[in-house]
Amino acid sequence: MIRTIHIESIGIHNFSQVREAVILSNDLLDNIQFYRSIAHHPYFDLADITPGSIADLMLLTGINMHIELYYALCPLKNYDGYDDTDDPTAIHINVWKLDRSPASICNTIIHSCVHAVNAYHSKYHFGHGDLPLQARENTAPYWIGALAQQMVSKEDTIILPFEHDDLEPKVKHMRERYLLAH
Repeated sequence: MIRTIHIESIGIHNFSQVREAVILSNDLLDNIQFYRSIAHHPYFDLADITPGSIADLMLLTGINMHIELYYALCPLKNYDGYDDTDDPTAIHINVWKLDRSPASICNTIIHSCVHAVNAYHSKYHFGHGDLPLQARENTAPYWIGALAQQMVSKEDTIILPFEHDDLEPKVKHMRERYLLAH
């Protein structure tokens, strides 16, 4: 039996669009056509393995992911979430940015799943590095997230990039150090 990525939806009861996005994401992660679409992509920028290999890793790496909602320090920032190198299975989603479609939130969820699979298989690299946002479109996390959004919404062209919050992980670490010291 193939064990794909699975998203847990514990603790998001008050956020219907996130619950729906989790259902859509899990359905997509169980859909072989999703992985075939990834495998047929010609190449990903900054990846040292083929799209087919990335699709295989995603399909065969049974990771249990979980949603962690948070409030960004500034509601005016345009960050959808952030990556957590301490816990790649956590999908951090900014509550200030939930006023969007479940398909768009699915993009964010799948984007994080790609990072988690890459963290699990760290001998490979298929992230997006520090490229400017405009140059990330053909990296594996961004392209696969956009594919997910397109497949669950059944629309032809949707590219709503996931904007990372680079400050939040640092603030989280400082907050934890402060709490341990006091």
